[in-house]
Amino acid sequence: MKRFKSFRLDTLNYSLWRAGTRVPLTPKAFDLLRYLVDHPGRVVTQDEILEALWPGTYVNPEVIKKYILSIRRVLADSPERPEFIETIPRRGYQFVAQVTDEAEATLTETAAASKRNVVGREEALAELDRHLANALHGQRQVVFVTGEAGIGKTTLVDVFHQQSVSRANLRIARGQCVEGFGGKEAYYRCSRHSDS
Repeated sequence: MKRFKSFRLDTLNYSLWRAGTRVPLTPKAFDLLRYLVDHPGRVVTQDEILEALWPGTYVNPEVIKKYILSIRRVLADSPERPEFIETIPRRGYQFVAQVTDEAEATLTETAAASKRNVVGREEALAELDRHLANALHGQRQVVFVTGEAGIGKTTLVDVFHQQSVSRANLRIARGQCVEGFGGKEAYYRCSRHSDS
């Protein structure tokens, strides 16, 4: 989640929020705003925008102006005194508002807090991290965390999960097996996941 002034850009759910209220934005306008927010403080050229949002397709550069106008309307941003998007004549656009990434701050704090609560598991965490690194390099991995009840298996996996979500190009799906009787499914999908 990226925050700038009173706005939050939810990149997982493709939505823009202003102080708890969802702000309507077309999909391409959202993509353009996201691209600008992902590159704050530097000039983004029209060619770069066209290549990023319409790769391999001819699109009239005038269409960018249309989307910039709709974004400015939603943000209540004036082209004469921009608080968010500044037009750099004959160059492109620059996102000028300060952007903070809530997810990075939260993940760092959560991981640090979790690490303090796990004692003597550095070796196990390092081993799990090695397996993940191998998987990210294309080597399939299946890892089982086993042991007696109450020794901290779930805590170990929770800490590893919190550390792992900060990696780039990683999707995490998490589930849990429970013993079921009758018509229940033995495996339910958990809604916790991350896209980095």
